Amino acid sequence: MEAQQNLKEDTRDIINHAGDYLDTFYKLSLVRATKKASTIASGVVNSILIFFTVFCIILFASVAAAWWLGDVFESPALGFLTVAGFYLVVVLILLIMRKKVIAPFIRNSLIKKIYEEKDNVIRGS
Repeated sequence: MEAQQNLKEDTRDIINHAGDYLDTFYKLSLVRATKKASTIASGVVNSILIFFTVFCIILFASVAAAWWLGDVFESPALGFLTVAGFYLVVVLILLIMRKKVIAPFIRNSLIKKIYEEKDNVIRGS
């Protein structure tokens, strides 16, 4: 009789501990998801800010170069066409290199970032 009572109490303890474990696991998963979401959001915001800053720099540098080339060629239109031609060459080079250089670079960078985060989790950072 006493053995049955002890077994019932042990079973209740196990059920209580399992419930506590599930609650803790849920909270830990929520914290991890929040951390990952905030990391992604801050990365996106940071990338957008950098993109627009670089875009503005390139835009103003391009206008300045076109204006200067227009003075050199004594034709503003020719200066702007020269800068546009330069960007056309850059785009063509990027299109040619996209499968052999650019795509592998992006893929390797993403894989490195994923494993870097996994290493941080494993190390407890």
